[in-house]
Amino acid sequence: MQTSMRIDSANRDALARIAERDYGGASLDETVARLAFEHESFAALARLSDEELREYRDEQHALAETDVAVSDVHESE
Repeated sequence: MQTSMRIDSANRDALARIAERDYGGASLDETVARLAFEHESFAALARLSDEELREYRDEQHALAETDVAVSDVHESE
């Protein structure tokens, strides 16, 4: 379902620049969806305690190392 929004032309133009520059020419609808998702993600991270944030970063670091290790094995075949 689609709906209309009233938005200032300067904001629409800024959104179009973001869509083109950062999201490879995505539609304005997709750009709004991505920006909303990013906002919600950052807001969720901001709500984490210091300990929870440390655990999250440790987990992300471990996953990044795993991805590299798997990629290295695959490339050497």
